[in-house]
Amino acid sequence: MRMIGDVLARRRLSKGTRRIAAAWMARPFTRGTGRRVVAFHDPNRISYSQLYPFFHYRKALHARFGVTLRAYPFQDLLTGKLAPVPQADDILLQPWFTVPPEALAEVCTRLRQANPDARISFLDSYAHNDLRLSAHLPDDLSFYVKKSLYKDFAHYRTCYRDTYLSGHYAEFYDVDGPFKDFRAPEGVLEKLRLSPNFFTAPHLIGGFMAPVPPPQDGRTLDVQARLAVTGSPWYQAMRQHARTLVAGLEGVSVSGTDLLSLPQFNAELRRARLCFSPFGYGELCWRDIEAIQAGAVLIKQDMSHLRTLPDLYEPGVTYLPVKWDFSDLEEVVRTALADDDLRVRLSQEAFRRVSAYVSNARFVEDVGFLFE
Repeated sequence: MRMIGDVLARRRLSKGTRRIAAAWMARPFTRGTGRRVVAFHDPNRISYSQLYPFFHYRKALHARFGVTLRAYPFQDLLTGKLAPVPQADDILLQPWFTVPPEALAEVCTRLRQANPDARISFLDSYAHNDLRLSAHLPDDLSFYVKKSLYKDFAHYRTCYRDTYLSGHYAEFYDVDGPFKDFRAPEGVLEKLRLSPNFFTAPHLIGGFMAPVPPPQDGRTLDVQARLAVTGSPWYQAMRQHARTLVAGLEGVSVSGTDLLSLPQFNAELRRARLCFSPFGYGELCWRDIEAIQAGAVLIKQDMSHLRTLPDLYEPGVTYLPVKWDFSDLEEVVRTALADDDLRVRLSQEAFRRVSAYVSNARFVEDVGFLFE
């Protein structure tokens, strides 16, 4: 099983390897299976990082809740290729955010007709912190699961330029942005639940089995900040601002801007004392977890508006926050570089929180609401 998970974590798969992995995940249930859980997922790396822990902890989930999981590509369900619809006690829906809303609604109707007694829950793996598809989900949806949640649910009731994040930066940099109304139906908010973020990806989860991160001693790079900047106008303005500021820090060694392979990127992180990881299209980034695993101290915009599982964004304890306009970036960087003990404390505590979560299989209890 672990081999299949590792295979699915790779960026590129041969058609044969992908076919073998998909067949393993979708193999038939056997007699006496117990609680049949079927996931219809989008097979991209972002989405799979949210689904994989259900396989990683499959034995513990079976022992605790009787769960046996099978997974099928959502696209096969959407196109009708998957027929008949598998029978399940619980259904986990994980389409990509580009699925047409009317098509999602039609799929939900078919699933309910085929599984009248099943509980249906939605796994939202998107970077965007909104509930953009929630209005097209069935009224009897059991749970809506995200990798982070606003502490103030009012952000889900208000129309922004796409999200709270993109709306803020579109206004701050005075750039154009589409106004989209993703206000969630009131009944969805009480169904919101948390799941962990990117550290549950198969290529990351095993790296947190060690008790402590790589040491801060011997690092030769002050700040890893290899930032992409091309994208939507608000994203490009925010990322370019961040890149310009960090590159302009005098007397501070900062990484270059060229694209690296993932092994080269991770090797650079292990040489870095600090990692500057500004927001992407959402607040959570792969780089946050990669930095924590590499033992680099994470710096990013203030995350106090969000809840995550576990809390990896406790100011001055697991990461160093900066203002959303980056006005205190230089002060934060120079203070951290001057304080070896601070960097050790932060890097070790951030790593410890993920390590404890992974090693103690806390995921099993944290997703128990899906099966109780």
